[in-house]
Amino acid sequence: MSRITGVIVALATTTAVLTTSSPASTARGAAPGAAELPREIRGGVELALADGDRFRIWTSDNYRTVWGKRYDAATAGWGARTVVLRKANLYCGDVDARTASGAVAVIAECDEGSYAEDQAPVSSHAIWSPDTVTWTSYELEGEAYDEPGISPDGTNAVWPEREGYVTRTEAGFARHRLDTEGIEYTSTATITDAEEVSYLFGAQLARRCAIVVLTRTGGAAPTRQELALAEGCSDSHFANVDSDTTWFGDPSSPAYRAVISRAGEGSPWAVAEIAPASAPGLEEPQGLLHTSFFTAPGLPLYAVGSRGRRVVRAQVYDRSTQSWGAPVVVHDAGAERCRWGANWPAEPLAVVLVNLTCGGRDVVLTTGDGSAWQTLRMGRHPYGLSPDGRYVAVPGPSRTYVVSRELGVVTLPGGVTGRCEVVVPDGPDAAVLLTAAGRHRGWPTVLKASAADGWRTLSRTALPTFDEACQKARSSNYELPYRFDVFNRSNGYTVRVVERGGEWTVRRSPY
Repeated sequence: MSRITGVIVALATTTAVLTTSSPASTARGAAPGAAELPREIRGGVELALADGDRFRIWTSDNYRTVWGKRYDAATAGWGARTVVLRKANLYCGDVDARTASGAVAVIAECDEGSYAEDQAPVSSHAIWSPDTVTWTSYELEGEAYDEPGISPDGTNAVWPEREGYVTRTEAGFARHRLDTEGIEYTSTATITDAEEVSYLFGAQLARRCAIVVLTRTGGAAPTRQELALAEGCSDSHFANVDSDTTWFGDPSSPAYRAVISRAGEGSPWAVAEIAPASAPGLEEPQGLLHTSFFTAPGLPLYAVGSRGRRVVRAQVYDRSTQSWGAPVVVHDAGAERCRWGANWPAEPLAVVLVNLTCGGRDVVLTTGDGSAWQTLRMGRHPYGLSPDGRYVAVPGPSRTYVVSRELGVVTLPGGVTGRCEVVVPDGPDAAVLLTAAGRHRGWPTVLKASAADGWRTLSRTALPTFDEACQKARSSNYELPYRFDVFNRSNGYTVRVVERGGEWTVRRSPY
């Protein structure tokens, strides 16, 4: 959740968005999952607690309050929001957190007097709670913005600072100094039930780069390790998963994420997995169809790209050997050249979906198990997503496809032809179409549902129509909630096709 995100900007030019796999996945070559980390929400994160409950912690829009709210799994309801941190003249713009055994450790990124997104915070606060009800806090020194660590029993927590760290134990908060000579960019720290702290950071050491790990208990002299990792001096990030595991690189991207771990307390740290994007055997075509990476829960990581932009090939990553398999052809565009389409959904998808534009028309490539790929021809219309990313509706000129993990690709008889028509999935085997009816110059006014013989009308809408003909509908799937922009040269609106109480309707906002 740090504002220091140079690596994200750099990688965005070379990779499509990555979906992530479940940590419970045992599929051969499956990418390491992100489910162990908190889910990001606006201004903060949502944590999965040990008892099945969830806890959201975030900052207010005016930056003056850090709020918390707990979801009770037994009653299936959210409790009232409560104040976690509020102080005079303190402005907090973001939070990150870790949880274990019901306890929560939080860093609130704060400044005094005001808050600016483009400046590192200098008045951040370490916050801890044993139960998400009572909270204690401690002000950190300098530019502190890295995530906290928490012990398995939840009693101990640690927050990195530039020249050391702060711990919270049963004795309270305490600051510890540490020699971090050579440190580059971010760091992370973990802590055990026995209060053993490991402080990890990327360092420039003479003419080499390395990950340095300093481990100690209390004020003892630290033991030092240097782990060879070429990216150790890069503007990359850590994300500790637990007291024995941390990720380095781009924690949100399985392709650009190395795993650093140890067998347990007192054991040495090691680079357990290199970042797949640096693994041997990877083809790396450049240009408009450079290598991009895709995955889904229970499936391996795939590298997809094309040297000539006509024949698209995919490779499968094998985690057991940390290497890439031989490339196979997954799409041949013939004489047409391809470029990347819209591959940046806000939420990880439950299916592998690769969008290409070939010769001016879009196609979607998908696979259920990696052994066979399907090409779904879309035409010029955007695909639609379910709010949770579980289902995808792919519009074709004479057929509509719904992609899911349950049923694979289901083909529906109705196509999508109007310039401003859009379609969304209704479960794994149905879809809903927003389309034009009557003399409305192509502006959509009717909702239809898929049926055995095509589309059947559900209801009319109150969406506006304009004198000038509608020209295009465009997907806005890079942020939540998923929606479409419908417009001509001078008019338009943004619309969501949503289900409420078992009925489908539309929600409009200004374009």
